[in-house]
Amino acid sequence: MSTHDSPSAPTPVVTEHTHAVHNGKRELTIDELAMMQPGMDRLMAEVGHRVHRLYYAAKAGNWKLAEYFYTSTVKQLRLCATSRPKYAEDMAAYLEQDCAPVREALRERDQVAFDTAYEKFVDRANHYHDVYKKQWLHWKTPDTPPNDLDLTAGLDT
Repeated sequence: MSTHDSPSAPTPVVTEHTHAVHNGKRELTIDELAMMQPGMDRLMAEVGHRVHRLYYAAKAGNWKLAEYFYTSTVKQLRLCATSRPKYAEDMAAYLEQDCAPVREALRERDQVAFDTAYEKFVDRANHYHDVYKKQWLHWKTPDTPPNDLDLTAGLDT
């Protein structure tokens, strides 16, 4: 494999500081720790996992669980914008214009409004994938609910 074929690791920024953290095995500089932070691919994989659960919790009428996963999804999306500032402006618009209606439908316990808002929420996410030249990366809601989560837990309380 030539050097042109292999991905290159980012060049760390050299700083004049002595800050270090210990992970129980060795000391790491702040720069080394920063390089270990997840990239957009890992962050988005976590978003997809949460959105899958959000959707099926709402479909089961477990609004508290759906709100939990909504909040977790939004936190993750904000982290994406912080981690990758080139997406910050579009992410802010997405959170305001496309995520907020999902939150409102959940708060109102309105299944019809949820279905409408959720569809727009997913469509707009895929629109942004197109904008950022990732047309081959379109998310869709899995056909079945997560099999590792009791979607009815807490419904009687």
